[in-house]
Amino acid sequence: MIFLIEYKDFKTKEENNFSLQLLDTFLNEHLIGEFHGSTFECILIRFINNPTSKKKYKLRVLYENIAEVELPGNFNNNKNLNIVDFLTGLHRVEEAIMLVKTIKLKSELDFSEDKLLLEFQQSIKNAPRTLKELKTYFKKQKQTVQNNWAKLADLSMKRSLSNPKPLTKPLITISISAPMEETEPDYIFIYTEIFSNLLRKSEVMLPGYSHIFIHLADTLVEAKQEFTPNPHGKDAFSIIDTKKYVASDNETKSNMMFNSVVSALRSITEFDYLEEHKIESVIGKIKEEGIDIELTYFAKQNEKYLAEVIYTVPKSHLTNAPFKLRVTDLNSNFVKTTKIDDINLFWCPYSFGSISIKKDSVVIKGRKSQRAEISRRADKLPDKYTFNIKDMFI
Repeated sequence: MIFLIEYKDFKTKEENNFSLQLLDTFLNEHLIGEFHGSTFECILIRFINNPTSKKKYKLRVLYENIAEVELPGNFNNNKNLNIVDFLTGLHRVEEAIMLVKTIKLKSELDFSEDKLLLEFQQSIKNAPRTLKELKTYFKKQKQTVQNNWAKLADLSMKRSLSNPKPLTKPLITISISAPMEETEPDYIFIYTEIFSNLLRKSEVMLPGYSHIFIHLADTLVEAKQEFTPNPHGKDAFSIIDTKKYVASDNETKSNMMFNSVVSALRSITEFDYLEEHKIESVIGKIKEEGIDIELTYFAKQNEKYLAEVIYTVPKSHLTNAPFKLRVTDLNSNFVKTTKIDDINLFWCPYSFGSISIKKDSVVIKGRKSQRAEISRRADKLPDKYTFNIKDMFI
């Protein structure tokens, strides 16, 4: 269970209490990594200091999975560490936990109150008892907060592993983040584009989301600091030796980035029960063909021809990608290729809205929108490309 401790003083208008911030850290250190039912992922406890006589305390569901509980407070020192305020808040937590089951719900409550109370009581044994102990705990707060956030990421993965969901949405993209400053060649950019394209073309399906966010760092704890619950995507983590990476030659950098991304993809494949055969096929293809692999943007086929817009990923997002048209005569298997244009990968969807095969030509039309027209005009690109098939095969 995640705990979020908030504070509001109606008299002074202050919304921070130094000692209660440590209470937040302490509760999550001991309880954040455990599962206590599917109804709530978080208990938000808001202490109200100096409330008005007409104050009504909130007891409700917030954002579908947060139990919001307001309690009257009696705290005296907001700005300095105070063992009395810390312990006062600590011993009010049990009251908040027991109020959770009284929140009005539209569905059946799934909340392991007894388990949470037992674990909370056990955690109290480790709580600071004196101001000296509280100051000692404060000194390690930064590292504890980092460990807590990593536990939250682990809990998310544990939930996915124990509760498989159907694969309902096609993957759209992966993104890769790492703490290094990339120069050309930018392998974060390169592998983001290559993996996104090939996984999408392989029709990899995901359980309720469309994006995979891969976070790399020197340690998994550091990587997991980037964890953010997101209904549209899921996080995956792996390690990369940043000092070694920065000091390495391009071939070593490429291999290090590839191996770290693969590790993250295999991890999310395991805990979210993804289509392993498709993902391993893409991994094998990239390992065999390297970063100069030829990618297909989109294609069209009729009874006579297969027309494909193809490209390779440039070494930097600042460099335009060379796009080509490849036409295959399905009767003779003859293949011809011609250049389309050099276009930035970020803006290319504005130029490649559709592709069609006419009687004697292949037509590629840009998107029909004001933004697309402005973008093409700024880059001096046409609204459509027309290629005569017979001329290509001369």
